[in-house]
Amino acid sequence: MILLVAHFPSLYPDELLYSGIARYHQMSGNTSQKQTVKELFGDRLVCATVDLPSHLRYLSERLGSVFKVNDLIMKHTLYPYYRAFIPQVKARKIYELMSEGASQGEVHALLGIPASLIKLPSYLKYCRVCYEEDFSTYYEPYWHRSHQVPGVCICPIHKEALIESTVSYTTREKKFEFTSLVSLEKDTAINLCVQPDFLNQYAMVAERSYELLQSVNLDTIYSSISKTDLHEKEYLTGLGRIRFLKLIQDFNAYYSQEFLKHLQCAVDDQCETWLHKMIRGNDLIFHPLRHILLADFMGKNLILGSTTGIEEMEMNQGKWQENNRHERTSARRSRTPFHDWKKRDMVTLTEVREVTKRIKSQKLKPQRISLATVSKNLNKTKVPFVLEKCLHKLPKTKRFLEKEIETTEQFQIRRLELAAARIAKEETKIEGWRLLKAAGLNSPLRESVVEKFKNLILY
Repeated sequence: MILLVAHFPSLYPDELLYSGIARYHQMSGNTSQKQTVKELFGDRLVCATVDLPSHLRYLSERLGSVFKVNDLIMKHTLYPYYRAFIPQVKARKIYELMSEGASQGEVHALLGIPASLIKLPSYLKYCRVCYEEDFSTYYEPYWHRSHQVPGVCICPIHKEALIESTVSYTTREKKFEFTSLVSLEKDTAINLCVQPDFLNQYAMVAERSYELLQSVNLDTIYSSISKTDLHEKEYLTGLGRIRFLKLIQDFNAYYSQEFLKHLQCAVDDQCETWLHKMIRGNDLIFHPLRHILLADFMGKNLILGSTTGIEEMEMNQGKWQENNRHERTSARRSRTPFHDWKKRDMVTLTEVREVTKRIKSQKLKPQRISLATVSKNLNKTKVPFVLEKCLHKLPKTKRFLEKEIETTEQFQIRRLELAAARIAKEETKIEGWRLLKAAGLNSPLRESVVEKFKNLILY
C-alpha cells in the first residue's frame, strides 16, 4: 500500500524539482531531511540531486500522480538539456533510470559528466531580479533550473549576472539535504564574475541553454554541423579536406581565448582538441555547451527535430558532393571564390554604424565599444564572415572602427558621464562617492579618468 503525501507544493515555472522538495521539507516541519526523503520516496534513501534526480516514478505515485513522471523529468530537471545531443537509445536509458531509480552517479556517468573537462557548477545560483519577481508573484523565491546549467553565468531572461550561493551543487557531503532559496542568507552570496566585454557571449550561452530546456518535444540531434556548412563557410578545400587552422583561428577570434577558457572550452592549433573531434563527427558524446558554441559560431539553429535534421543532413550531403565535383574541376584555376569586397565594405560599414549606435544608446548598462563586442552584435546574414579576420579588406569599416573603439579609460569616462547625467536629474549636487558607485568604478583610477571625475563633481 502506498501512503499518499498531502500538501506537496505546486512546482513553479522553470523550478528545479530539488527546489520543490526543499520547499516541502520547510513547510512539513520535519526535523530530519531523511524523514522528508522517506515520506516522498518510501524506504528508498534517495540522494538530493540538483540536476538529474532519479526514482521519480515512486515520487509521482506517492503524490497521487498529480505530477506525471514525464512532467517532472522534462519540466523540472536538466534532462532536456543533455538529451539533445545523445543517441535515442542512450536518452531512453537515462530517462528510464531517472524514472525507475539509479545508483548514485549512474546517470551522470552515462553522460560522461565526471570525465568531462567542463565541470558542474560548485554552488547553486540565482538571479536577483528573478528572486524579487518570484517573491512578488508567488510570495517566495525558488531555484530556477535555467540558472544551474554549466556555463550559464547570467540570467537568460533579465541578462543579469547570476549570484552564487553557498549551497553546494553536488551535495556529496550532505547527501540528503534539500536547501530552499528562501532559507539562504543572501549576505553570504557573491556575484559571479562576468566581464562586460563578453556579456553578449554569456547571454547567447544562457539563451540557447534555456531554449534546450524549454524544448520539451525536441527529438535528438546527432550533429549540429554538416559538411555543407563547412563548405559554405570556406572551411573545406577543393578535395574535401577540413581547413582546421583557419577554422580554429576564426573560432578563437569570434569568442576570444579568454572567454573560451572561462567556459573550459579552450582550443588551440597545436594539438587535437574537442573542436577537431566534433568537426570530424567522431562517434563521441560532446557536452551541450560545446554544441552551443560551435552552432552559434557557424550560424546554426539548435532547435531542430531529429527527422528533419537527419533528412536535411542527408540532402545537404548530396548537394555538397555534387558541388564538390564541380569545385574539384575548377580548383586548379582558383581555390578562392570571388567576393566584391568593396561592396562588402559598404554593407559592413552600415551594419557596424548601427551596432555602435545601439551600444551607445545603452544608458543604464553601458558596454565598451570593442571590436569583439561590435563583431558579436552584427547581423550574420549581412556580414557572414569573421570581422576581425577581414578588416584589412574593409578600409572604410576599419577607419570608422579606429575612431569608435574605446580604450578602458575612454569607456570609464563615458560611464562617469552617463552616471553624472542620471544623478543630475535627481539631485542638485553630484557627490563623488555617489558618482563612482553609479558608474560602477573603484579607485584607483587612471589620470585622465580622475581628471574627468573631478570636473564632473565640481560642475
